Amino acid sequence: MRRFLLFSLVAFFALCAVPRTLQVRARSRQKQTMADMRAIAVAWEARATEIRSYSVDGHHRQQPAERITTADLARALEPKYIRKVPRTDGWGTEFQFSTSDYEADGSAGTYIIRSLGSDARADAVSNIAGGPTLNPADDLIYSNGAFVRYPESAG
Repeated sequence: MRRFLLFSLVAFFALCAVPRTLQVRARSRQKQTMADMRAIAVAWEARATEIRSYSVDGHHRQQPAERITTADLARALEPKYIRKVPRTDGWGTEFQFSTSDYEADGSAGTYIIRSLGSDARADAVSNIAGGPTLNPADDLIYSNGAFVRYPESAG
């Protein structure tokens, strides 16, 4: 009987500790992802200050939005603006980059950095609301100097 009680007590504490541990790991990954997104943004903004555009490859376009590859962004920013561009978020998924809001001369006026969150799947545009989110699977989005979508604990 004593062993059963001891086992039950250990099992109870384990059941309490596991969800908390997973939550702490998720927050840690979110914080690292947010720090990496800010570092990329600072470098991208510094470059844009010099060239007056968030365009990456030097070709100015007038599309609604242009997807930027991680390799193209790294070529544009390394090593002058950032030593090494973080390529993946805290869950190991590549960041997504894009530009939009093109001026008459074709220069991009907006940039977006996106992490796909813990599920590594893009949220549907209709499901993305700005502001805080409680779900670690939700995308994190940074655009033009501020987080548009972020974990509630970071708000």
